[in-house]
Amino acid sequence: MECKLKFIRVFLVMMVAWSANVVAEQLVVNQVKFSNAWVKVPMPGMRMTAGFATIENLTNSDLHLTGVKTSISAVSELHDMVMVNNVMQMRHASDGWVIAPGSTLSLEPGGKHAMLMGVKPELQSQSQVLLEFNLEGLGWIQVPALMTKSMP
Repeated sequence: MECKLKFIRVFLVMMVAWSANVVAEQLVVNQVKFSNAWVKVPMPGMRMTAGFATIENLTNSDLHLTGVKTSISAVSELHDMVMVNNVMQMRHASDGWVIAPGSTLSLEPGGKHAMLMGVKPELQSQSQVLLEFNLEGLGWIQVPALMTKSMP
């Protein structure tokens, strides 16, 4: 019986991983389209990295992105890179960002991104992870992301 349960667990994990691969390119949920989600593999010895995605508002109303979380890091925050006195600085975007109707928010290197701190050391390149984005009024939405060394 224990062997049968183990087989069922392995099968279910494989099915989840396969379905994550199917939707990794784009995910449409509640009139929001997520695409190009990826997480940069941390540099050797580092325990922080960043996550990126393109988020398109398909509604006729503003959407408010208020947070991010993931099981691969102890702390996850929305951050932005801003120029201050000719020096680029990273800032916590504690209020998140508004995505206007019909517009797209790009989380990308050198700009807005999901900052992941206290990252698990066993992360592998080309593995699938989940980023969860909180959109006010819609709740947390799970988005499959690819771990990679550079933008896919």
